[in-house]
Amino acid sequence: MNAKEFERQYTVATVLAGMREDIFLGKYKNRQSISEAEIAKKYGVSRSSVRAAFQELISDGLLEMKDNGRKELRTIDKKYIEDLCLTRSILECEACRLIINKKNNDFTKLLHIVGGFYSALQEEDRDKRRLLLVELNESFHDQIFQMTENISLIQCRRTIAPMLSTIVHFNASLDPDMNEHGNYESHNKIAQMLMDKNPEVIEFMGYHVQDAAMKDLLRVLEHAQSEECERK
Repeated sequence: MNAKEFERQYTVATVLAGMREDIFLGKYKNRQSISEAEIAKKYGVSRSSVRAAFQELISDGLLEMKDNGRKELRTIDKKYIEDLCLTRSILECEACRLIINKKNNDFTKLLHIVGGFYSALQEEDRDKRRLLLVELNESFHDQIFQMTENISLIQCRRTIAPMLSTIVHFNASLDPDMNEHGNYESHNKIAQMLMDKNPEVIEFMGYHVQDAAMKDLLRVLEHAQSEECERK
């Protein structure tokens, strides 16, 4: 990748991150009309960069292109979170099923990530510790998909991963009651069950990524949007 292309991708990522944050915080109304020109002006970037960011938002389900060319934003609400967690649960449970049914698996990378959770918990700086835990969590679940060697399943994961990452980072930064120590225990349990080819890992993963995670995400959504309302 040359310098020009890297700069373009960085610009698109910056616009995308900013818009996802604003949508998450409720700074836009549901079905609010938005244009490439106004976002380009807001971020001081080209309309082509904004257009690329809009395509990602369409994939997120946060932007809809109407037949007349009008672009409407969608807000992140309880149903959006529930649908996102349900989809994630279906995908990750299937990933676990594929892994335990494979004859040979290499757990080296997965176990290395699990060890990273334990090491990260020793970090004294809270903000740095939580950032490490979030990054390790993403790496752990991504590695599970990589282990399936199922290209289509991996692609499905990549489609929802950016929005999940955005919300989870908010969770880590806004929720003072985040259960940090549960990270090591739960991920270690998943790894051990996968190595043992224990079919109960499918049910446990379903709980891990849907029920437990959804409660955390809904709590941080309410917290983030209520703070934004107070600032207004």
